[in-house]
Amino acid sequence: MVRFFKPRPFAKLLLSGLVVLCLTWVACAQRYTFREYTQGLGNLNISSLVQDRTGFLWVGTQNGLYRYDGTQFQRYSEAQGLPERTIVDLFVDLEGTLWVETTTGIFFEKHDGQFAEVRPPTAGTQFVPIQGAGFASSHPGEILTVTKNGAFRLRKTEEESWAAEPIHLEGSTQWSALYLPDGSLWYGCDGDLCRLTGGRTTRMRATLGLPEDNWQSLLLARDGHLWIRGDLHVGEIDPATLHYERRDLPGGLESEAFPLLVQDAKGRVLTVQGPSLAMWEKDHWRMVTQRNGLSLFEIQSLLVDREGSVWIGVVGHGLKRWVGQDSWEGYTAADGLSDDLVWGMLRDREGRLWIGTESGLNWIPKGETTPRVWKQAGILATRVSGLCEGPDGAIWVGSAAGALVRIDPKTLIGTQWKLPEVYSLVVDRQEGHALAATENGLFHLDPSPPHSTPQLIGDPVFGNPHQRFSGISQDARNRIWATGDQGLYLKDSSGWHQIDVGKTGVNPDMVALDKQGYVWAAGAAQELMRLRIDKYRVVEAKTFGRPPLLSQQVVSLLVDDRGWIWVGQDAGLSVFDGHAWRSYTQDDGLIWNDTDSFALAEDSDRSIWIGTSGGLSHLITPQNAPTGTPQAPAFSKVTFGSTLLSSGSSVPWGSSTLEISMALLSFRGTQDTAIRYRLVGGQGSEWEETRDMIVHYQHLVPGNYTFQATQVDQAGQPISPVGIFSFRITPLWWQMRELQITLALMGCVVLVATWKRRVGSLLKQKKHLEAAVKLRTIDLEKEKGELMRTKEQMRHYAEHDDLTGLWNHRIIVERLRIEVDRSRREGLPVSILLADLDYFKRINDTYGHPAGDLVLKEASGTFQRMVRTYDWVGRYGGEEFLLILPGSGYNHARQRAEELRTAIQNMQVQEGQNGITLTASFGVASGFPTSHEQLIREADEALYRAKNSGRNCVVATEIDSRKSGISKVG
Repeated sequence: MVRFFKPRPFAKLLLSGLVVLCLTWVACAQRYTFREYTQGLGNLNISSLVQDRTGFLWVGTQNGLYRYDGTQFQRYSEAQGLPERTIVDLFVDLEGTLWVETTTGIFFEKHDGQFAEVRPPTAGTQFVPIQGAGFASSHPGEILTVTKNGAFRLRKTEEESWAAEPIHLEGSTQWSALYLPDGSLWYGCDGDLCRLTGGRTTRMRATLGLPEDNWQSLLLARDGHLWIRGDLHVGEIDPATLHYERRDLPGGLESEAFPLLVQDAKGRVLTVQGPSLAMWEKDHWRMVTQRNGLSLFEIQSLLVDREGSVWIGVVGHGLKRWVGQDSWEGYTAADGLSDDLVWGMLRDREGRLWIGTESGLNWIPKGETTPRVWKQAGILATRVSGLCEGPDGAIWVGSAAGALVRIDPKTLIGTQWKLPEVYSLVVDRQEGHALAATENGLFHLDPSPPHSTPQLIGDPVFGNPHQRFSGISQDARNRIWATGDQGLYLKDSSGWHQIDVGKTGVNPDMVALDKQGYVWAAGAAQELMRLRIDKYRVVEAKTFGRPPLLSQQVVSLLVDDRGWIWVGQDAGLSVFDGHAWRSYTQDDGLIWNDTDSFALAEDSDRSIWIGTSGGLSHLITPQNAPTGTPQAPAFSKVTFGSTLLSSGSSVPWGSSTLEISMALLSFRGTQDTAIRYRLVGGQGSEWEETRDMIVHYQHLVPGNYTFQATQVDQAGQPISPVGIFSFRITPLWWQMRELQITLALMGCVVLVATWKRRVGSLLKQKKHLEAAVKLRTIDLEKEKGELMRTKEQMRHYAEHDDLTGLWNHRIIVERLRIEVDRSRREGLPVSILLADLDYFKRINDTYGHPAGDLVLKEASGTFQRMVRTYDWVGRYGGEEFLLILPGSGYNHARQRAEELRTAIQNMQVQEGQNGITLTASFGVASGFPTSHEQLIREADEALYRAKNSGRNCVVATEIDSRKSGISKVG
């Protein structure tokens, strides 16, 4: 690895980092996201960074130059006229030309994308670069470069030709150079700072009161001030008043290997201190260190792109981008959280932030940034699935491990009640009572009486009060909304009511109400829907699929104080602000794309907290979405076969494929956009839309072509200018139009003569063809029979399980639906048996999977032999079987299940020398169901109880929808 300054020993590096941590913002524990860009880079030692006028990012490394278009890195080497050398510096001049300084020479990019070298003024010599000194320019066509063997002026002599001439600058060594708007040239000279103006050079150290240093980096800030950086010191100069202020870094007494200076989008000056990034914020340095997500390795290069993103080149460890700077922060287990799996967040009225994780409960005091752990002996505070605040300021905690906890806001002492697994909870603003949605019903707790206990809400509207309730919330009108397995419920002043969803079929896990009165509903396996509910029924429903959502797996919903809709998904976060959707992923600063269930919360300052399976994310400025018109898509690379094309070029025709690689040249916030494109010319094409950055065209004919592309939003509307790439495919000699006309005429003459001869030949062949047709007809009849047999065989395979020969899952469930419909028409009962082989995994683990397959076959044969001819037996999945007994009542079904259980228990499957015995558990559902889903659900619950009762038993359930109830019998 090449280093241009003396490297510091690792012990000194570590000590420097520790000093920085001790002397700077030690309370800063937030974690920021730094995305790595290493795939496609041939070398991870980044020496220089620059962005050209088009928007491409150029990366100089130890062994060559790369261009990044937001999707991939493209290497530039000898084929483009650039030797594979270490890149020392990169520069874009006032005309937009890219300059590259290597260890062996200085190169510039020509209009066709190739590079040309600027020769030294003296033959047999070469430019010897200084890391970071680079280039300076005050007007087009002229550039100053500082090297170890002197300063040189580069002048444009022709359109794409430059010449170098030496110039004299003060001092034996020049470290850097920068032109100011008044035309003066400032540069580091020996241990001083020099200014050249009006042909006169002035050493500024005494005038400004500068400390002695090698001033290796100069920056003109947007306020007109000049920032200077040396080995040991940082300073700010007002060139108008020649006033100098020392801006030394805290603890920065050791020589800095890479004294960089850049300015970010907010006007802050950025520099480095070993592996740390320093930001000047009005009157102090803010340090971003390893604690915030950076590595322990030194920063070698910095760049702020036109979108404001900060790019960081780390010595030997590639390229990083600060994702979501000033907009995002996060916390992980490395920052003090109990776990990276975050389920809930709450900002209480005391300003404390409460964070519920898989492994415990954390809280951050007001004004601090370091999480603390809340724990109390005898109280279960793990798997925190719900957090809310009561009217009295108490903190309520729901646990998926089966507990409800109230924490006193003053003493932080907790009180615990046992509950089933809690999914979410709410504290009624009017009554102060807690309501918890659990795995086994909806519970109510009034904490005011001593020794109070949670009570199951058994309102008749629920039907089964023990159904799973996943979500509960309170709207602005103090109504309680609850989502259960059997429907959506609302509690108002008149009591509980079930919402009639009509034909929408919506059965959400969560709901949220916006300011227009719409109910947004979603579930883990359901699309997002917007409902309008009137008089306890859905009167309007609209579905939102792709776009704008990143995934169909909606796991959390939130309506914030602005009325914006936030949707957490397993692939990111989406928000609707009333006008358009916007999505956030790790490319924008989200700490992890997999967000967690119900893990969305709005803070008092309207920022948004997002719980993910990789930590806690905080979107500080939700309103700061990218604004302005995006630029037209750029064309990274266009090839016709192996030929590289530039716009306006020509290429000979061939059977090659045209490949066009495009780039949006935006390194953030592009997941909501696509590209609309078309190729005009030749056969032409209609407008098409894609999210792929590469398109292909085959079988192009000679002609003039224009490829057009524009960015479009989720609705398909253009949001950028149209980018244009033109080229021509020239014909080969045999494709000339004149030659084609002559050949066509000659072909007509030959065709007429051939036609006459052909007619006679065809008449002779007619008789032979008629005989052949007869023979072929016979063959076709044979083939038809074979096809019918094949079709019947394929139908059998589509309907039957390959291993057991039973009806497969799809067919047996469809048959159940038909039998339930018949039961309802004819008033006859129907029963099903859901059988599960006990400890089947143990058979596989003990005897092997072939033995497990044999057991499944033998059990299937037993089921088939012991049922009636009009009963149905199917493999429901794995080791589960579904038996349908049309017309059978409760007693007959239970008796048949007991017979089957006994038969399975008495079986012995012989596998080699091993005799395998097995048992099965049965769940029976019988009666007059309203739907086949109800029948399966009741049988599944019965099977679950059979399993919990020790297995090898039968549990039956009787359903009678005519009496509006379900009678369950063990």
